[in-house]
Amino acid sequence: MNKAEKNLIESLKFHARDHHPTLKPHSFFKDKYAVSLFYVDNHADLILSVRAILHLAVKAINPEMENSCSRYEKEYIRQALTIANRLLPQGEEAFLDQINTYLREEGYRKGLDEG
Repeated sequence: MNKAEKNLIESLKFHARDHHPTLKPHSFFKDKYAVSLFYVDNHADLILSVRAILHLAVKAINPEMENSCSRYEKEYIRQALTIANRLLPQGEEAFLDQINTYLREEGYRKGLDEG
């Protein structure tokens, strides 16, 4: 095993418990993953989340549209940002940095970093 491989393995071992994986193997659907950090408080929160995404999508397609939901737009934006934050990987960035360092040390990135 070369030095870059040893460094990668040691780094992965060191950071193994630094994060909570966003995707976990689904318990029922084989070859599928479940999003582990997405949650809602109750059915009303789930409906609000879906409504927020739909409203913002429609508004993005047709910004001139006027409807009765406009007064809730700030809440919809807040809810959509909350959903996005929950779905973003938490901790996988460190893993990707370790892999990138390994690829650089092994020379797989030659020519890609020159600008």
